[in-house]
Amino acid sequence: MVSIRYANAMAETLHYLKGVREEDINRIPKKFKKFLEENASKDYVCEFDYTKPLNELKLLDETRGIIGTICLNYWCNTKEEKELFLNKIHDNEVKYQQELREKYNPDNIFKSTKNQEINSTEKVEEKNQNPLMEYKPSFFQRIIEKIKNIFKK
Repeated sequence: MVSIRYANAMAETLHYLKGVREEDINRIPKKFKKFLEENASKDYVCEFDYTKPLNELKLLDETRGIIGTICLNYWCNTKEEKELFLNKIHDNEVKYQQELREKYNPDNIFKSTKNQEINSTEKVEEKNQNPLMEYKPSFFQRIIEKIKNIFKK
């Protein structure tokens, strides 16, 4: 028994294969097609436009993985084609990881909070430099300070 996501992905894969040329479908082993058919979700409804390229279709990640596996194992004829396909996958992964790194840059995680702390500290200092009310010691505090100054000498 496979998970629901994989069952849905297998249903999407079978639906995608309906739009593929017959000669390409015949290159996929019958045992693998039977596996997909047995484990595909019967309830999952998927509809997409066959005229669009694969990268524009809204497919599950698992579906893309299954289709990639089919392409690599059954549709790539020569070693060179397989290497080109694997290099393309690798390049796409590197680009994706770069985008993630730019979006969630681990080097700058704390820089923004440090800048915010510096800005808030500067604001507090500005408030302390410009008091709203001038402080004057009371009469008793001035007397006590004078007495302390006498004893210090």
